[in-house]
Amino acid sequence: MAFLRGDDGAPQPLSLLILDLDRFKLVNDLCGHAAGDEVIAIAAGRCGRIAAKVSGRVVHVGGDEFACVLPLNDGADLSEAVAADLLDVLASPIVLGRHMIHLTASIGIASDPSGTTTPERLLRGASIAMSRAKASGGAAVRRFTPEMLATLTDRAALEEALRSALLRGELVPHYQPIVALPSRKIARFEVLARWEHPHRGLLGPDLFLQVGEDLRLIDDMLFGLLRQACRNAREWPDEVGLSVNMSPQQVCDPGVAARLLQIVFACGLPPERLTVEITENAMVDNLADARATIDTLRGAGARIALDDFGTGYASLARLCHLPLDTIKIDRTLIQALDSDPGRKLVNTVLDLGRSLGMPVTAEGIETEEQARFLVERGCAFGQGFLFGRAAPASATLGMLEKVGSPDDEV
Repeated sequence: MAFLRGDDGAPQPLSLLILDLDRFKLVNDLCGHAAGDEVIAIAAGRCGRIAAKVSGRVVHVGGDEFACVLPLNDGADLSEAVAADLLDVLASPIVLGRHMIHLTASIGIASDPSGTTTPERLLRGASIAMSRAKASGGAAVRRFTPEMLATLTDRAALEEALRSALLRGELVPHYQPIVALPSRKIARFEVLARWEHPHRGLLGPDLFLQVGEDLRLIDDMLFGLLRQACRNAREWPDEVGLSVNMSPQQVCDPGVAARLLQIVFACGLPPERLTVEITENAMVDNLADARATIDTLRGAGARIALDDFGTGYASLARLCHLPLDTIKIDRTLIQALDSDPGRKLVNTVLDLGRSLGMPVTAEGIETEEQARFLVERGCAFGQGFLFGRAAPASATLGMLEKVGSPDDEV
């Protein structure tokens, strides 16, 4: 990291910009590595000319990453202006043969006005900020702040703890009732993941589910929760079902469906009692694989629910051609029932369900007025705080004794 020191080798006040070209792998894949090397050389020349205007210099760190060092003369920090100029100059098209290449970049900035920060810390700060810029979608500039490092440290600790939590069995299922309308008898319970963290208490999935996906632990999480849920479901009346959620990535992986069914059979739970909830986004990612997964599950007797309907990207044409059993209206639509447009939209979804022969479940019901409206419109099932919050397995039998179970589940 000699490029972060002055000519005499001593530290100096400076700003460091780390620049990473966005989606550069696509250039190598489409144009070849020789063309990619030429693009890197052109980008280095353009960035070097911008930096030279303010007595800075650019170093090709490796791959598609560059470092730009800017001295802080008389305390003036021009790093953000230079970063904007770098984005502009890189945006000019590069013509290579029949290819026209448009570059964008993510830039992270770390400044050391006192000249006392070690090169390692300065480089780490700029790299963290660059990662933030790239995570925001690229073609962006971010300046390092101490909060970024704190967030990164917390994330690393959470990742390590989550791995251990799976081994220690700290991830447990909680259950929210889905009731038949208007009887309000429990038709099935939806499995919702909770983390019994030894120090932070009970954590909801919003705090760890994405971490699990990033670490590719999501399959282990699903299978572990399903095993526990199947054991719990054996204590419920036979007509009470179980709903589990599959992520879009899992829906597009036929191996996940097969493993899921193995667990259900091994636990002695009839697959007819299982409902697998998928989102519209799964059909967008890979319709063919999603269809194969749905066919596998339904072929074994499980039911498929389209979750969060109204918030994804699935076309009605796709919806009509997929073998679904039920539709779940997203809670955001139910929360809009106090407006005339909201009521019309919910009515449209209910009419769609009837025309397709698919019972509809309304999520997020919190008031008697919402429940009454849905019952009057013929909505089959309801879920929400009005009927019960997610609770541990020990509370499910009490819920069933209080409200009963349906005579005939739709």
